[in-house]
Amino acid sequence: MSAPKFIELSLVTDKSKVTATVSNVGAALKNLSVSGTEIITPTTGHDLNPYADGIVMAPWANRIDRGKWNLDGIALQLEITDAELDNAIHGLVSQVIFEIDEQSESHLKLDYRLAASAGYPFELTISISYQLTETGITVTQSAVNQSAARAPFVIGAHPLFQISGTPTQELEIKSAARSVNLVNERKIPIKKIATAGTQYDISEWRKLSTCDFDHGFGDLVFDDSGLAHHFLRSPDGSMLDIWQSAEFKYSFIFTPDNFYNNADPTLRKAIAIEPQTGPANAFNSKEDLIWLEPGQVFKASWGVVFTPAK
Repeated sequence: MSAPKFIELSLVTDKSKVTATVSNVGAALKNLSVSGTEIITPTTGHDLNPYADGIVMAPWANRIDRGKWNLDGIALQLEITDAELDNAIHGLVSQVIFEIDEQSESHLKLDYRLAASAGYPFELTISISYQLTETGITVTQSAVNQSAARAPFVIGAHPLFQISGTPTQELEIKSAARSVNLVNERKIPIKKIATAGTQYDISEWRKLSTCDFDHGFGDLVFDDSGLAHHFLRSPDGSMLDIWQSAEFKYSFIFTPDNFYNNADPTLRKAIAIEPQTGPANAFNSKEDLIWLEPGQVFKASWGVVFTPAK
């Protein structure tokens, strides 16, 4: 088995210099900069951050209610990894070591073979590809069901964004998400509502200091290229376009006021925009739950485009 390591990526063109650091632990994106502007909240070390910065979430994303779910009439129990709220959170690969399958100066592909377990009796190969672009990054997440039976599956990513030089609370957000899942006191979805005219409406530019989100957003609007977009903008006009392919039907948006990580213990505002193929607790609700047939390959992409101020 490989040891924990960081992989440095770089792409230099006549237009920009893009750099990124990826840990093979959890295939986590640790930092990303475009021509000196940090657009991922940077962190250090291989340990899981308190807010799960940069990890891959699979074979489920967000929470499973008390870690319990039912498969063909059989009750299964996942390990409780969110002790405070008594849930299983963010899947099974956030702290495992991925193997390097492909690597170049600006590209990295990591693989992990997930073994069957009591709470998730399926074997999958999960692959994560990072490709730097002139304006940011493209991330492709894929999985193959290596089991003899079809496997329930959700995948997602947990990036936290910033535009360095601007306090995060001063950024503005805009998204065409048309619904949001309301949650109970343990962060389990209980009801879906339309965002229009509510405190969750971000169809027009809105300052992050006014946002208090820890919710899954759905009914995304996809453009002619099959992509949905969420935007962050700084007062000087710098902008992030966080896009996701149609396989990612949800975005979990999280705006904590007390964020900190392994690189900086200072409490501060943060913004996570997390592409997910299904909502929280999908193993129980079955809402947009993917069932991978034996041998089936699944693939989805998300990425970031940074446009500097003019």
